[in-house]
Amino acid sequence: MHRRSRDPRPLEGRVIRPGLPVLRSIPLPVTRGERRRFAHTGSEPVTARSDLPARRLLARLFGAAFLLATAGFSLLAAMAEPHSSPGRTFFVVYAGICAGFVLVAAVDLVVIRRRELEQRRWGRM
Repeated sequence: MHRRSRDPRPLEGRVIRPGLPVLRSIPLPVTRGERRRFAHTGSEPVTARSDLPARRLLARLFGAAFLLATAGFSLLAAMAEPHSSPGRTFFVVYAGICAGFVLVAAVDLVVIRRRELEQRRWGRM
């Protein structure tokens, strides 16, 4: 696949200062048939992408760890005495926080899967 290192569009509408790279670009009108899905309009490298395998590994590890922590805090909340220190509310709050992190990790795994499928479809993997 051919990748361009420079944007072939004219510099109309861009903010340019002498001696400095383009700091900000204003998107030009999209012509019919032009693909803009992976268009790079800023100063990021053309090949910049998130490291999806590392994100998947971290989401799985921390998702499992927070799932265990949720179960542990729930168990401690169930066994807590009414007037003990720390109280039942303490454990319930921490179990809720850990459950929220499990949800974030699960959503991240879904997003990673969707992005990998999209990259395969575009021939980038």
